[in-house]
Amino acid sequence: MSDSNTDKPSRLTRRNVIAAAGISGVTALAGCTGGDTGGADDGSPSYTINIGSTYEPGHILVRTAEDFKERIEAASDGRFSVTVTPGGSLGGEEDIVRAVQSESIEAQTGGGIPISMYAPEYYFVDTPFIIDDWDQYQRVVDSDAFQPALDKIIEQGRQRSLGVVYRGVRHFTANKPVRTPADVQGVNLRLPQLEDWVAIWEEIGASPTPVALDELYSALQQGVADASEGPAQQVSAFSLEEVQSHYSLTNHMIQTGGLYISEPFFQQLSADDQDLVLETGSAACEWASNTAIEEEESLIDGLEERGMTIVRDVDADAFRDAGTPAVERLFDEKYALSWDDVRNA
Repeated sequence: MSDSNTDKPSRLTRRNVIAAAGISGVTALAGCTGGDTGGADDGSPSYTINIGSTYEPGHILVRTAEDFKERIEAASDGRFSVTVTPGGSLGGEEDIVRAVQSESIEAQTGGGIPISMYAPEYYFVDTPFIIDDWDQYQRVVDSDAFQPALDKIIEQGRQRSLGVVYRGVRHFTANKPVRTPADVQGVNLRLPQLEDWVAIWEEIGASPTPVALDELYSALQQGVADASEGPAQQVSAFSLEEVQSHYSLTNHMIQTGGLYISEPFFQQLSADDQDLVLETGSAACEWASNTAIEEEESLIDGLEERGMTIVRDVDADAFRDAGTPAVERLFDEKYALSWDDVRNA
């Protein structure tokens, strides 16, 4: 991975947060208390936005939603009122994405589920060993070639991306150092239930064990899985240093998330309020990305202070080479673009 992951990201461009095609003929949401931009006569907000998230308070994606709330409420002089509902009280990530699709809530913040659900042929942006660093990630999602994915999320998922949030680089936890693919042969590796991820890690030689995130700690504690992989924030939040002795910096994936708003809700807004939503959403995602980058090394240092051995001399190129056959098959059989398109973005 290049050193650019330690730099602050450049500002997300407007094209990256505005999908090109809207949905016509949508109706106003029941959650809206008034359609004009001047506010209700009794001084109550014109628009209410409930943002759901499966992540716990303090997670960078929840903080993204909270930052958006502060920005848009302040900038709109009270026309918008935002409630953030974290902790999975509205369900898991897929449940929350579908809640926005069905207009049960107005917005959500989460991981790459909207892409996997509505534009799976573009899911390479959320798959290991494909994108090298944050700068490349931003170039890919801001390219003309990627815009059909955002259009599909609007058309099928009925939600619009307001921006991408950097969450960290995914690395490898285990009870031994992991420096080369030889160190993971036959290891029962906990993975999310994502077939693309499973295919690549099987190619490298690990033995993937799909386990839900909320069962991660117990799976490692009880020996259901021998190892896991994830960003430092995940390792820290789940206190994995208590059940895994080593954190090996394999640099195998840029973990991101996003802030999405209901497309029907968005379309009922005036042009000025649409711009306000886009601008404050983009600013919140940019702030969150900068914050996550600034905190990432501190999180790794914190794991080390709590007794975890940080393995920095990992042959990341060897892992990429070992996973390449599976990645190439995915591009040949499933993904919309070629790997060269992604690498040359």
